[in-house]
Amino acid sequence: MEKIEKTAENVSIATNKELAFIFVVFIAILFVLHPKDLIKEQILREKSNYDLSMLYLKNILEQEPDNEQVMLLLAKQSLSSGNKDLAVKLMELLLKSKDKDIRTHVTFLSYDLLKDDYNYLKDEKKKEELKNKLRPLMKQIVQDNVYEDSEIQKWYEEAVFLDDDKSKYVFIKKLLAKDEKNIALLKDAYYLATKLGYKDDTTDYIHSLAQYDLENQSGWQRDEYYTLIQQKEYEKAEALLQVYSEASLQWKKILADFYLMRREYKKSSDIYIHLFNMSDDYAQKKHYFYKAVRALQAGNLVDETAKLARSYESYYAKDREVREFLLKVYLATGKLDYAHSLSKQILEKEMQ
Repeated sequence: MEKIEKTAENVSIATNKELAFIFVVFIAILFVLHPKDLIKEQILREKSNYDLSMLYLKNILEQEPDNEQVMLLLAKQSLSSGNKDLAVKLMELLLKSKDKDIRTHVTFLSYDLLKDDYNYLKDEKKKEELKNKLRPLMKQIVQDNVYEDSEIQKWYEEAVFLDDDKSKYVFIKKLLAKDEKNIALLKDAYYLATKLGYKDDTTDYIHSLAQYDLENQSGWQRDEYYTLIQQKEYEKAEALLQVYSEASLQWKKILADFYLMRREYKKSSDIYIHLFNMSDDYAQKKHYFYKAVRALQAGNLVDETAKLARSYESYYAKDREVREFLLKVYLATGKLDYAHSLSKQILEKEMQ
């Protein structure tokens, strides 16, 4: 009985060795008889025996260590078989590939793999470490511009997830190209452009918000104007004010102040007089009149100042405060004859 058992054991050992030898011979014959591209196609179609597929690929890679296509196939098969460590090492090598198609494929594969790992993690420190690995992949995706149009929203959300402002900005501009009146997108684009220092884009987005965000239109219009002033875009600011002031007295006041700031004193004075004529409130009219005269004084426009002041003498004949103001204007401009004439009128009024 013991003799029979030993014989069976020897037969079993011999059989295993033979099987291994046959397997190796089979692979060798496969490489000899079949073109490598055909083998690759067979591997791609293989959905069950991943270990055998990986063995094929490793053998090819031993013969052609720089064959990136084989490395990519081996990385995919490694993932499918659960050998994630090998897949990651291969993908790290392939991310440096000069072949854009391979680099793109591996970039997406790596991103999905790391994001999947992130979703299973609970440790915040480790999650942040994974984010730091995902960010350069996102940068590469944006740089190579390899995503589909249908995926722009997805990658925008991924950029938001990674707090990657520059990538967010790239995707948000593409989203706005398809939906230019989207208020939420315009706001995000405006704040990002401001944060990133893209001055021209900042003003463009504010202008769009001033057009489309009707609930907050006046606020956006003011932001647009003050942004232009801050950027010293004075010609654009003037053009903007001229448009807005056509239908708004409030904007006319700002335009008058703008000309005063820009030392265009005559223009400023003319607008204040226009506001004077448009107003029905006596106190307000007086305010605008003072501003108009003082604008000319600020520009040292002596004759124009005196002429404007005198043209309103009769209108303010009964207003003692304004008469005293006009008298000071005449004396300051050296118009002593105007001052003398007005002084006589004041005395006559005082004696009545």
